Amino acid sequence: MEAERILRIGEEELIGLSTKIFEACGMNEEDAAALSRSLVYADMRGVKSHGLVRIPSYVEQLEEGTFSPVTKLDVIKETAFSTVLEGNNGLGAVVSYKAVELTKKKARENGIAFTAVRGSNHYGAAGLWSYLLSQDKDLIGFTATNAIPIVAAVGGSGRGIGSNPFSFAIPAGKYANMCLDISVGHMAQGKIWEYKRLGRPLPEGAWMGPDGAVTTDPDKFDINEYIMMPFGGHKGFGLGVIMEMFTSALAGGEFHRMFGGLTKDMPKTSHCFMAMRLDAFTDAADYRKDVDDYIDYLHALPVKEGFQAPKYPGEIEAACESDSVRNGVPVPYKVLEDMKRTAEGKCLDVSGYGKYLD
Repeated sequence: MEAERILRIGEEELIGLSTKIFEACGMNEEDAAALSRSLVYADMRGVKSHGLVRIPSYVEQLEEGTFSPVTKLDVIKETAFSTVLEGNNGLGAVVSYKAVELTKKKARENGIAFTAVRGSNHYGAAGLWSYLLSQDKDLIGFTATNAIPIVAAVGGSGRGIGSNPFSFAIPAGKYANMCLDISVGHMAQGKIWEYKRLGRPLPEGAWMGPDGAVTTDPDKFDINEYIMMPFGGHKGFGLGVIMEMFTSALAGGEFHRMFGGLTKDMPKTSHCFMAMRLDAFTDAADYRKDVDDYIDYLHALPVKEGFQAPKYPGEIEAACESDSVRNGVPVPYKVLEDMKRTAEGKCLDVSGYGKYLD
């Protein structure tokens, strides 16, 4: 099927096209490029649900006024170790790049730092922000965000809490950094687009429809009508509640209660970012060596016949990123087609991308 064709396109070429699209929506070049880089990063790491597939949705929300195209950050409260920021309804990715830099700076100065953000919007793949916090291998990174309610309570028949993703990134030495990036639901809402594109049924037991009945049909309802089941039952639900407390409660933001749909009137999103400087606790080189040794231990664990050696958190994504750097970012044909159509709707010249779609 044509929808399953995978194209290989350079990182900067994709960022360039995406940036033009967002500039046409009223964003300045710097912010449009930042948002675009976050989406391309997700595709490079194999997190397709948070990649370029989201461009039409972001454009629609910018046009409808759900997001402000201008991102302005205000400092609400600050100490040497902590900051509370107001995002003023700006783009979550733009807000987060700035919050990450502030958190890194304070952690390097003081050993540990925590930044809480309110008044923001969807910030993309959580793993990007913990990865950026830890990328120089001197800091442990953590981030979390709340989200519009989409996850049912255990035994619930409707939306209860957000998927509230969180991510930890741990510096390694010879290996790529560990990076755990998960939400409290069975799978990201954006993956419904992927299953629709591929014509595949949704995983059993992952989703309900608005009627409370479990469904595997990705075409049966509008994407915003699906209700996600929590992973691990009460464990996933409990983690989601705690992440709400780490984000909106600490930032003085809005709790995301029963609220459906993406509209300009929906509650604004809150995030948090934390960094810990390794040498404030132990010798940094020794720590990274210990992480490497533990990864070697994980790789050597016995497995059943037919199974591969265990992977540490982030190992698969790091391999995807290396492959993307070498061979180009994998982009589904349909995703690039949608990008091109969106760009043409903004009267942009995208004739150069026809070579990929012929």
